[in-house]
Amino acid sequence: MKYTIELDIPESKISFVEEFFKSIAFIKKVKAMPANEITNSKLLKSIEDYETNKLQPTPLNLKELKELIDA
Repeated sequence: MKYTIELDIPESKISFVEEFFKSIAFIKKVKAMPANEITNSKLLKSIEDYETNKLQPTPLNLKELKELIDA
């Protein structure tokens, strides 16, 4: 099973926190994630499918887009 935990860590404590988590036996990998990085696997798959032409965009007019946003 895989868990993702979001932590707000002060810049001065980053190395301590990384070493702390690495010292716990069942934690396999510790890495910092930039704030703008996409981590949702479904979204990443959708982007990959679009870039490899496996998925075509759905035509949408402005009225439909506004209805989706306001839903």
